[in-house]
Amino acid sequence: MKPYGLVVVEYPDVSDIHAMGAKSICGRFPVRGGKSRGYFKNKAVKAQTRRYWARKARAANKAACQEE
Repeated sequence: MKPYGLVVVEYPDVSDIHAMGAKSICGRFPVRGGKSRGYFKNKAVKAQTRRYWARKARAANKAACQEE
């Protein structure tokens, strides 16, 4: 995943993970046995968030090109 114009938080909480569209496991610590479970499993929401940020980045780049 490319971080399109996002500020990547070092220690994200659940709301940061949802806002970034990041993998749901990125804010968790490993549990017993070394495996971790994510906060949420809805891939459609993650994809929707990533599309939103990609569109915002493209719009910003188009606006920058129009100014030049």
